[in-house]
Amino acid sequence: MSLGRCRMSQNPNLNGLKAGKKDQGYKRSFYQKILMMIVLIACIPGLITGVGIYWLTTGNIESELQRLHQNQIKQRAENVDDQLAFLELTFSHWSFDPKFDQKLKDIDFVYKFEQVQELYRTMIVIEGSHPLIEKAEFFLNKPRPLMMNKEKYVLLEKNEDIETYNSYLKQRKTIFWTNGISIAGEENSSKSKLMLVTKFPGGSLEPFGVLIASLDESKLSKLLRTLTPYDEGATIMMAGNWVVTGNGRPSELDEALRMEYQKREGKENSFLFTHNKITYSVSSGSFTRLGNTWTYLSAAPLSAITSPVRFISKFIIIISLGGLILAFLFSWLGTYRLYTPIKRLLDLLAGDKESSSRPRNKDEFDLIENHWLTLASESQSLRNILNQQMPLVREGYMLQLVQGYLFSYSEHDIRERLLHFGRHTDDKSFVAIMLQIRGLTELEGRFNSGDEELVTFAVANIVGELSQNRGLECEIVNFHDLTIGILLLLPSDELPKRLRSELHDYCQELIQAIHRTLKVQITVSISKQTMQIKQIPYMFEEARQALGYRELLDVSQIIDLNKLNKSDSQRKFSYPFTLEKEIIHSIRMGSEDEAAALIEQFLAEISQDGSTEMIARQGMLQLLGSVLNAMVQSGMNPVHIFEGANLFDHLSMQNGPDEMLKWFKHKVVGTFVQELISKQDFHLKQMVEQVILYLNERYMTDLSLDSCAEHFGTSPYTLSRAFKQISGINFIDYLTNIRLATAKQLLRESELKITEVAEKVGYQQSYFNRIFKKYEGVTPSHYREMIREH
Repeated sequence: MSLGRCRMSQNPNLNGLKAGKKDQGYKRSFYQKILMMIVLIACIPGLITGVGIYWLTTGNIESELQRLHQNQIKQRAENVDDQLAFLELTFSHWSFDPKFDQKLKDIDFVYKFEQVQELYRTMIVIEGSHPLIEKAEFFLNKPRPLMMNKEKYVLLEKNEDIETYNSYLKQRKTIFWTNGISIAGEENSSKSKLMLVTKFPGGSLEPFGVLIASLDESKLSKLLRTLTPYDEGATIMMAGNWVVTGNGRPSELDEALRMEYQKREGKENSFLFTHNKITYSVSSGSFTRLGNTWTYLSAAPLSAITSPVRFISKFIIIISLGGLILAFLFSWLGTYRLYTPIKRLLDLLAGDKESSSRPRNKDEFDLIENHWLTLASESQSLRNILNQQMPLVREGYMLQLVQGYLFSYSEHDIRERLLHFGRHTDDKSFVAIMLQIRGLTELEGRFNSGDEELVTFAVANIVGELSQNRGLECEIVNFHDLTIGILLLLPSDELPKRLRSELHDYCQELIQAIHRTLKVQITVSISKQTMQIKQIPYMFEEARQALGYRELLDVSQIIDLNKLNKSDSQRKFSYPFTLEKEIIHSIRMGSEDEAAALIEQFLAEISQDGSTEMIARQGMLQLLGSVLNAMVQSGMNPVHIFEGANLFDHLSMQNGPDEMLKWFKHKVVGTFVQELISKQDFHLKQMVEQVILYLNERYMTDLSLDSCAEHFGTSPYTLSRAFKQISGINFIDYLTNIRLATAKQLLRESELKITEVAEKVGYQQSYFNRIFKKYEGVTPSHYREMIREH
């Protein structure tokens, strides 16, 4: 652990040296400034020129295209107006035709066959006189209301049809546009059409008929589509409530366009309109037809209008980007040539292996100016850091030595390295001392769980301070498992008896100082003395093992390996087999508290008569093996229950009898009992479910608690208790409920006698009457009568 810290403390400075050289090669602010300046000088004029061309050219072209588009719409709208004017003029001439003079009101359509045929031909000529006319017809109100077209004539009978045509005669205008019905008497007469109406005879003060031309909406829509010079967009023509679209049928765009125009109240002749994330250029206008104002709207996608602009914009952007790239390339080449002498000098500085500077310079020239001062400063800093880290490096090396990681080194190599760290080992003997901290669990108010590292660190500080006061040359090793190692370097010429006496005094003083400060218990083991450095790892291992010979009845003690006899390690071990059987029996019975008390008694018996911790640990390991064997015999899998954990290793790691007892109660006994209880509950539940199925199948036979218990191989008491616990009702009540439910069903749905019903559910009649009345409040016969009445 100490060696790891030492290496970590050295790495930042080595990394700083590398980082400094990396910064010298990467941080080139002077080069960057020159490059940026030349790039700006080369690119700004071209960038300004490109932006100016783009702004001026693109904006003007786009405005001009929109103006041309609006002029084109106006010209096409005039063409539509001319078409409609020609239609009005052509159609109005027919009202002066001799065929529609005063004689027409006296014609007999039944007998005047030739005149009627002439009228049919005239209607055909009228329909063909203009491509926008879909249907032509005329109406006479004298001598009888009559309607005629190129196919037939119809005498009008319906008042609403007659009234509709008479309304045309009542108009003040001789010729006018209207939006009305098509031809009376046809299947699609309810369909509204745009119609041109003129009265005849022309110039008469008392006209008696009207000529009606219904416009072909498909051809009119086709004519309107000329107002949209692109495949996309929409065209609308409105006259009052009448609306015609270029698509034939109004679309969502047409409706949105009409609402937008109404919202603007017709104040703008052109505007931009966005629909479904598409921007349209809308042109509007109007012309007068026979005293009525017709309004047209033409919407074209802005992208379609400005498509030439997009090409020009892309071309300008590509040319500008190409110019910028060339300017940047030439700037980079020129800057690199100018910077070459400076770069060579910087490479020399960066290649100086003695340089360890971490530059904080504005540019390369500032770096060159401060380079030598930085080298001197960092050199002094490295020397100071090396002096500070030397104790940590020595501590790490000693940790490797104590733990046996240097077994491949020779005795001479190890002594030379210790001499380099300031430890003179010539004419020195070595003694290993192990300190084990105990009693933390008894100080719950003083220390909390997780304070072990803090306590160990505090003990190590106390040991170091006391050793320094005594003038002892030693190395302290913190093993971070509540144990502290001390390697003493003692004069080799000192008398052994005097040395051991001083060591005992030193250890006793350590125990008193630690207990006085931290109130914890300390066990100390002292190894034998050696002159060989390579024996140090074995000395520490023996001292650690000697801690196991601690007598349990003593609080703090010193164990000297020189005084440890074979009889100490071979003390009489009396294993309480009777208590072991009682513990296993109580665990199997699910008595967790009783088992915990027996285990505490078990540990007390194996710990009496001056027993050591090693003996107590061996006894607990033997008990653990017996408990695990009992679990296997009970049909349990310890590997599955404890998730593959090595319980023997976990028990061996417990520090002292108290911790071993606490671990055994919680980890082993509690887990075993809970698993046993859950397993027993499962078997009882399974048995009760089988009994319930058995009762539902055999309720009509002579059943009892004893017979069922015998059938399922258990005792009546166990069955009764399990049945009540799992089903919530006792055995007899459950069986009675089944029988009575079946009896009530038979009484309701069958004509069986009461005696036969009793036999069907497993009762004698007299007992059946009593039990039925007890649970239902009435006799079986009365129950049947009540059911039938209701």
